[in-house]
Amino acid sequence: MKKIVILLTALLLVIGLSYPAGTEQADAAAAPVYTEISTFIDGKLIISASKSVLVNGASYVPVKLLNQIPGLTIASAASGVTITGTTGSAKLNKDNSVLYKNSNYVNFKTLLKLGTIDGKYASSAVSLFMWSTEEGKTKSNNMLYAISKLPGTMGQAIGKKVYMYGHPGSHWVTDVQYIDETTQTLTMQNEAGTVWTLDLTNYEDNTMYTAETLQLLKDVINGHAVWARNSEISNSPFKNMEKASVKDFRSNPNSGNLEIIIRRANGQEVNMNIPPSANPAEYVTGLFYIENPRNAISDKVWAAIREERVIVGMKPEEVFLSWGTPDSINEDLAYVVYGNVYLYFINNKVYYIYKM
Repeated sequence: MKKIVILLTALLLVIGLSYPAGTEQADAAAAPVYTEISTFIDGKLIISASKSVLVNGASYVPVKLLNQIPGLTIASAASGVTITGTTGSAKLNKDNSVLYKNSNYVNFKTLLKLGTIDGKYASSAVSLFMWSTEEGKTKSNNMLYAISKLPGTMGQAIGKKVYMYGHPGSHWVTDVQYIDETTQTLTMQNEAGTVWTLDLTNYEDNTMYTAETLQLLKDVINGHAVWARNSEISNSPFKNMEKASVKDFRSNPNSGNLEIIIRRANGQEVNMNIPPSANPAEYVTGLFYIENPRNAISDKVWAAIREERVIVGMKPEEVFLSWGTPDSINEDLAYVVYGNVYLYFINNKVYYIYKM
């Protein structure tokens, strides 16, 4: 959820990953920013390919969804689209509507003036709540109150398509209930339409991730070259510092776990499970270098690094590439310890290797 997205953004700043620069990037910077948000009508999540959007901070609703609101009528003619409510009408124009993905969207404030609905945008859930009846208002406000009681940024999962460790497939978070400080539940709906309840009392932090997070990982990191850090990879199938590439991120179809798929130069694909307690961006940079680590390293030393050996004459950073972080460092006597091996340095190079 948001925590993962923020950490991913920080990663991009550190490793220099970004979308291609150029004219398209400059044009995009000047264009309106569209953010898709969830839509609730009378407390019910609208699951649709057409989602409401935030455009530079203002909420807009797809005209396609308005036929699900009792009391609103939509009339299309050659002269344009007119929306009519209980107290007035509004014709779409450049001031009260936008075109997004080839569909008309009407400003939420314009809808409020028509008298049929009321509602509000909830930033804590990145969702738009609208109601047309007293019952719908009560249900919506109960949901909004329950969202305010959710821990951390959990509210941003409400109304979203999510994946969960231990639960295959995707799920929609359709509702939230707050009973007391120790009893909070989410109503989930899976791909088959089956509704089930997630008890947050037993929920483990960061075991849920949104479809948006998964897509962002794909968009930014897929196809990027990586170099294996065998000192950090348990039972590594790679040769140390082997160059590979990130093929994909996916939700494992059998477990729901988040995985990264690494493609080796020979075409072999290695699926690696990302622990639920880790954030995926840090996981990638913890196990792989994102930039070529070989920098003015001699062929002899590089061959030793690839074979995970340490030889006399290596610099500390070259030892690190081969064996990773030492178990201990004695700066006074200029040696480091890896298990039962002591490496002594003179003039910042390995001078003597002693194995106990």
